[in-house]
Amino acid sequence: MAERLIRLGLHDQDGPVDDPPDASYALDLAAFCGRLLAVISATAVESKTLRTEAFRAKLEQYRTRLENAPSGDPETPRVAGECLRLCERYLNRARNYLLERESEFVDVIDVMRSALNKLAGEANAFSVRLMGSSERLNRLMEIEDIRDLKKRIADEARELTRTVLEKQRQDELNYAKLSMRMEVLRTNLNQAEEKAAIDPLTRVANRGTFDQAVQRWVNTHRDSKKPFVLAMLDIDDFKEINDAHGHQVGDRVLFCAAQWFQKYIRSGDFLARYGGEEFVIMLENVEPADIESRFTDMLVRMAGCSYEYEEDGQVCTLSFTASCGLAEFTGDESAEELLRRADEALYVAKRTGKNRVALAKKSKGWWKTLKPFKRGGTDR
Repeated sequence: MAERLIRLGLHDQDGPVDDPPDASYALDLAAFCGRLLAVISATAVESKTLRTEAFRAKLEQYRTRLENAPSGDPETPRVAGECLRLCERYLNRARNYLLERESEFVDVIDVMRSALNKLAGEANAFSVRLMGSSERLNRLMEIEDIRDLKKRIADEARELTRTVLEKQRQDELNYAKLSMRMEVLRTNLNQAEEKAAIDPLTRVANRGTFDQAVQRWVNTHRDSKKPFVLAMLDIDDFKEINDAHGHQVGDRVLFCAAQWFQKYIRSGDFLARYGGEEFVIMLENVEPADIESRFTDMLVRMAGCSYEYEEDGQVCTLSFTASCGLAEFTGDESAEELLRRADEALYVAKRTGKNRVALAKKSKGWWKTLKPFKRGGTDR
């Protein structure tokens, strides 16, 4: 099998290329990749930062394509090569992710081990002191003088009480120290998780966080039968901004745009950088017409501002605009379909002049809105 896989082209692209595969080799390859994808899909790391669900979906696409490949298909080796490279990239990311999580858990385990060792040592010393007190009490029973016995028992009781109180105070102190250390570790873990969910450039949620959020919103609003609005926004002519002013200025434009969008949403709304110069916003308990009016006002105000920066001692200015597509989720579509409609509305806004808002059509099929055709007439 290994020799056949080499002949099928599963090698470095810069390496030598053997003769084209025959049909039996292609079938072996498809079967091998199918089994491989089944194993990897079953063992993929469950982490939102690794976008596991998207990875599983791609695996399923490759698997279906390879299993349904016709005999002797010359595209099979290329598709298999793409699939295996996808798996390699994911597994490398998963390995790094697990190493980071392992390091974090090692810290927690070290804290717990240190605390337990200390408590065990203190418990042992406490036990020794209690045993000593018990032995002394046994010896007191041999004393015949009642007055002397009462005095010594009272002294021993006071010593025993002092020992117990001292142990109690020490336990409280150790518990407070341990709680403080664990709180620091929990804060560090939370910060690491938040950092993984935020786009470092614009300081809003990143694509991976949005992918999970939009699926959650779709499921929640489908169950509650309540709509919400998805807005997709794109900076107009962003490539020209980068070409004319440089990528550092372009980065600041993205940051400024994110700040504008942040100003026009509420605390319960969701804003994320979708990728490149695109942003997405999800809003609930709103009417599309109201959002269209609000976002139109935002785009007008944003376009009316100019920004200054220095380059080679000279003050340079620029301004930028954005376009927006709105789509309302009504409960009868998937997250992918909702995104597609918002993207189509954004395309309409771009095509019709940019710096404007376009509202997507309803999610029902377009053919349902056509009038019946009358034979012999002109009405449609």
